[in-house]
Amino acid sequence: MRALKGILKVQLLTDEDRKELSRLEQEAEGKVMMGLCPGTNVGIAEALKKKHIFACITDNTMVWPRSSYIKLVCGEDVIGQDIYDESELEKMKSEGNLVAGNLVFYRNKIKVLKERREGMMVHMLPMQIPELTACGAVVASPSPPTDLYLKNRLGQNTEDSRLGSIIVGVD
Repeated sequence: MRALKGILKVQLLTDEDRKELSRLEQEAEGKVMMGLCPGTNVGIAEALKKKHIFACITDNTMVWPRSSYIKLVCGEDVIGQDIYDESELEKMKSEGNLVAGNLVFYRNKIKVLKERREGMMVHMLPMQIPELTACGAVVASPSPPTDLYLKNRLGQNTEDSRLGSIIVGVD
């Protein structure tokens, strides 16, 4: 993991850390995510099921995946997602979908959103970083409270906006 560009520090987490991450993520699920609605961090939940969990401190040289890891849902209906390919975003926009930055709300699902706004949720999916997922690892982006915990745990400056964190779970 340390060989990946943008990963500054890696540390194996303890069972106590695992419990604290679980607690922090459960608390975060009860709050509004991304300024939109409540959500679940599917990626963290899957990573926490793995035998070993590593915290990684990242910086702004990290190459983030260009694949979607945010799904906006109302019940079983996927009403939107994040997209990072500029041509795909333009295509979605030209097809009449609502595009806000990298978030796309599907035109044919806007009615579902209006009818069931209170049922809308954000699902944060595992991140697809091929160098890590190729060996069966689950990579996840933590909630802000968990990010803060990890930075403190790994002795990092919590005020440095260039720093972030990811969780990597492996068997």
